[in-house]
Amino acid sequence: MTVTRRVGAGPERPRSALAHRDIALVVDDDEQVLRLVKRVLERAGFECITVNDGQAAHDAAVEWRPDIILLDLMIGDVTGDHVMSELRDDFRTRLIPVVFLTVRDSLKDKVEHLLSGADDYVTKPFIPEELVARLRAVMSRSTTTRGLSPLTGMSGNSDILREITRRLAQSERFAVLYPDIDSFKSYNDHYGFLRGDDVIKTLATIILEVLEENQSDHHFAGHVGGDDFVILTEPSIAETIATEITKRFDQAIVALYDPIDRDRGWIESEERNGSMLRTPLVSVSIGIVIAEPGSYSSAAAVAARASEVKGVAKRMPGSKWVLDRRRPPERFVS
Repeated sequence: MTVTRRVGAGPERPRSALAHRDIALVVDDDEQVLRLVKRVLERAGFECITVNDGQAAHDAAVEWRPDIILLDLMIGDVTGDHVMSELRDDFRTRLIPVVFLTVRDSLKDKVEHLLSGADDYVTKPFIPEELVARLRAVMSRSTTTRGLSPLTGMSGNSDILREITRRLAQSERFAVLYPDIDSFKSYNDHYGFLRGDDVIKTLATIILEVLEENQSDHHFAGHVGGDDFVILTEPSIAETIATEITKRFDQAIVALYDPIDRDRGWIESEERNGSMLRTPLVSVSIGIVIAEPGSYSSAAAVAARASEVKGVAKRMPGSKWVLDRRRPPERFVS
């Protein structure tokens, strides 16, 4: 079996030898339906994982990180709505598109479930060609409408702002971590943008792995763009997460340098005036801010404070994190 990691999806998931195929997770308690859907999707080029137990659906989604989930409305004693709620509440699965597959064909059912967060609604019996076409359309549309980062597959700016705004509105106390890669431009200029993308994807994978190993219902991770990321989590584990990310990044980054640069610990480039500039190996700086209830007026204000603290970290050499220990501002406005 070949194992391939999809960047931004967290720990490695099992894959078949055809690792390039999209994965569809089908959840239904009717074995005949599972066999039929599996045959249809595999003929269309999907790798198909089937689950006949609603209780196991969420675990299967975490393990496989499918590109799309086809979900029956009733799976034994568990409803499809319950499964979808679990998926949406977990940072590891919240962005996977979900399509309901059910015998219920009333307009009321369709509207209710589409409004509750489903990406599409297909009724049984289905036309195979139509099912495949609708799944492909949902997957394509999901990447755009959810504002995902095309490089890492993580939440983009719009989703990050929505999540911070939601937590502020609910008066939650949460930590904001703002990781940023130091000396990234020099690396990108020296090795080219494709290898620069590998550095960004390495940090994305490390972030998701560390969050998964330090489990919490309050985790959220997003890719702002370029070499900037945002993590939301519980204040009690923010420093642990930052420490682990910086440590793992330093361990992983050396493999992304040519031997000569790795051995001497820097890269050399020529400036416009002809002088040679030595830039140390890339590192990661993380600013940490604790958002106290009522202290920030907007997501932009939280981001501004976190960026300010990250700037302090970036002025120090090597990988490091800085926690904002100042008293939270009264309704900090940006």
